[in-house]
Amino acid sequence: MSDQVKLAVIGCGSIAGSHLKGYQKLQNKGYDRFRIAAVCDISAENTAEYATDVEAKLGYRPDQYGSIEETLAAGNLDAADICLPHAYHHTAAIPCLESGLDVMVEKPVGITAKAGEMIIEAARKNGRILATAEQVRRDIGARTMHWAINEAGLIGEPRFFGFDVKTWMDLDLDSYRWRWRYSKLLSGGGMIFDAGAHFADMMLHLFGEIDEVAATLVTFDTTILEMPDLGPRRRDVEDYWVVTLRFTSGLLGSWSYSRAARAYKIHSSYVWGEKGAAKDLQTWMHPFQLGGDIELEDGTEVLYDELRRQYLDQLSDEERERTFPYGITEGMPIECWDFVEAVADRRAPEIDGEAGQRAKVVCLALYESDHAGGAPVKVADVANGTVSAYQDEINEYWGM
Repeated sequence: MSDQVKLAVIGCGSIAGSHLKGYQKLQNKGYDRFRIAAVCDISAENTAEYATDVEAKLGYRPDQYGSIEETLAAGNLDAADICLPHAYHHTAAIPCLESGLDVMVEKPVGITAKAGEMIIEAARKNGRILATAEQVRRDIGARTMHWAINEAGLIGEPRFFGFDVKTWMDLDLDSYRWRWRYSKLLSGGGMIFDAGAHFADMMLHLFGEIDEVAATLVTFDTTILEMPDLGPRRRDVEDYWVVTLRFTSGLLGSWSYSRAARAYKIHSSYVWGEKGAAKDLQTWMHPFQLGGDIELEDGTEVLYDELRRQYLDQLSDEERERTFPYGITEGMPIECWDFVEAVADRRAPEIDGEAGQRAKVVCLALYESDHAGGAPVKVADVANGTVSAYQDEINEYWGM
């Protein structure tokens, strides 16, 4: 490998644009261990627009390709940053890994548990690095609250949590960016599987393994849409859910969400412990990404700005540089930096493929529970394939 990691960005849609902003921030800070050497998308228009954006932001124009096969045949690449819809994560990641590239794949790592296992096995078999593109827990807000809850122990032993969001999302269904998310064959599920992957990752990161879940999901809007690659199909992903999560530690959690609430909007997200509680400051499904406030049992409040100061003060210079390289505190550029560093130094990424798979399997367990009429489901049974009824249709469609 040369002095720079030569990257291919596979998929030139909206999330690829967010990754590019991350790479741009790194370059603007003086970080030069990478070069986006190639971009790939089945849409020639998307590819050309993205190449132009790379040129505008990074100062050079990458090579453009219309397929994974063309990209890999051209050679001269070290790694791939995969930013495709969920159904194509495994179809892109596996050939990249088999061609000797290291891979960072957007969450979720594969559209089903089996798809994720196939990606992980391809990385293992070929001795390649596999990273999950997960930015939320890398933001300074999330890192601060992980420290406050788990290291400083400010609320004592966590006992239970409740995350409840009701809102209205009026999405542009003429946009490919949103349309594919409304069919389980392309997306794997609705927002439980999409933004919910961030939620599950943070819950695991904060509180450890989840033993059992129970879920009820509802789809209110079942209108027919012209789905990309599938033709006319009825929307079959959830727009409301109520779930419970039981952790191996004994912690209990409830999570409720809807994007179909047309009037009053609700956001209430708290973690209660034996000595106090933490209040989440964000209003979506990215727990503590914007930090949180803490109230102790005697009524004393410790607001986020003070928690962040305490967290940063206890970091050594070396820890601060490793955690927030170049002083960057946003998760997306840190995610990109960590992947490039892992490839360049042949080390494990902070969030590897297995971590992404664990978070995704929690989400799939919720679908499996609802598919079983709301019966409790062991997360381990979904991970090992014992429970897969919800996923069977997806696996069959994609030949897995």
